[in-house]
Amino acid sequence: MDLVIIGNIFGLVGALLMVALGFTHKRSIILVGQVLQFLIMGVGNLVLGGISGFISNIVGIVRNLFFLKYDMTNGWKLFFVVIQVVISAFFMYRMGFRWIELLPILATVSYTWLLDTKKESHLKMVLSGCQVMWLIYDIAILNYTAAVFDILTLCSNFVGMVNAIKEERAVSHK
Repeated sequence: MDLVIIGNIFGLVGALLMVALGFTHKRSIILVGQVLQFLIMGVGNLVLGGISGFISNIVGIVRNLFFLKYDMTNGWKLFFVVIQVVISAFFMYRMGFRWIELLPILATVSYTWLLDTKKESHLKMVLSGCQVMWLIYDIAILNYTAAVFDILTLCSNFVGMVNAIKEERAVSHK
């Protein structure tokens, strides 16, 4: 079977999970769901030659598991950002630099640094910005099923963001 088809099958399965997470409001459920999603999507990226996408997903798994158990201090966030950058830089040096490989790195670094935002609406905004970077990356590595679902995830995050803003306003008016 063609590697593009295999990679897109992984992309489809991971993307279905990603869309479902876009409607979730609990941070702990989002983090746990992302562990499975990152593993599936990471394998799809690797099959399609997207090494920084694979690395970003693996670092994301470790980060999410860690932050489920421990407080998210700036020191720990910096640690995970440095790990992401160092591992990615090593592989990009060894395998050849491509500008497009910076997008998963930037998305993961941004998400890691802003993950502990207090308002759900802000978290949804962060997720949306990161999703745009993944959309461009997925198109570049021919992960078309993931790209379609990146767009759908952006839509579901928008709905989740609007709902979160309504809830935040209702709470602040009480």
